[in-house]
Amino acid sequence: MKMTLLSGSIQPPLLTLLSSSSSPSLSPLFQPTTDTSKDSCIVSLPDTKSAQASGSSRAVPHAQPKGCILHDVVHIQSSNPRMTYIQAGCSLTEYRAGRDKGKSRDDGCMPLGIELPWVGLQVKRLGKRDMSFEVGIVDNRGREGIVRFSSFKRNPTVHPCRSPPLIHLPLQLPSTTSSTLTQWVHIPLHLAPLIQLFHSLPRPQRHASDDEKEEDSRKRRKVAELPSGSFASLSYIRVYANCRVRRIWFSAEGERTIQGMGKAVRDEWELYAAEESV
Repeated sequence: MKMTLLSGSIQPPLLTLLSSSSSPSLSPLFQPTTDTSKDSCIVSLPDTKSAQASGSSRAVPHAQPKGCILHDVVHIQSSNPRMTYIQAGCSLTEYRAGRDKGKSRDDGCMPLGIELPWVGLQVKRLGKRDMSFEVGIVDNRGREGIVRFSSFKRNPTVHPCRSPPLIHLPLQLPSTTSSTLTQWVHIPLHLAPLIQLFHSLPRPQRHASDDEKEEDSRKRRKVAELPSGSFASLSYIRVYANCRVRRIWFSAEGERTIQGMGKAVRDEWELYAAEESV
């Protein structure tokens, strides 16, 4: 039975999952999810424009800083960022659980099964608002873990008893100063080494009381199922509010892949600034 979207397919060394300069800006692979707050919205618009959610009187960003780019972008905003995001693919753990119970997802979503070990994002935070994104990674024995990056996070943490287990890492974004040319940033991320963090990061202390032995035994069983070994595939990627997204892609060797693709590809990946209005 097919378990992932790309099962059995030959994957190129460079795979673009989202390009806001394409039409439509938000790829059909991505499902938008918004909460019910009045300032939540996910829209495609020129980077030079502010967005205003229906029912809200406030435009975000209030004033456009210098360094806006020429292209349309995907704008994700909300006062409840954990419930507002775009996502491609789904958790392999959740997909298996639903299949085992004879249930299928209503949206037809499947794990992506992307085998390329590098992910790249071009994103811009909305003013001083925090932003987060996460990926589901699967090891060579089919064990899944979630890696989440957040700009508000100060210290890395591991949550081994979640299903699937989660590591939460700080996302350090450049500080904006008067000399900053643009708020857009390029985030390259090598997924393969992250698997070892499920075992190397400090774990919460276990309780040794008799009343908690059964719970402790359950936790040990779950910890034994943490991802380890080598990277096999990526199951999903999710980008939370509050940010703008221009591109999300996967590659075999990160920046080396793009540099080896020729000038046309390198130019396409550049962030060209729009002309300032007068």
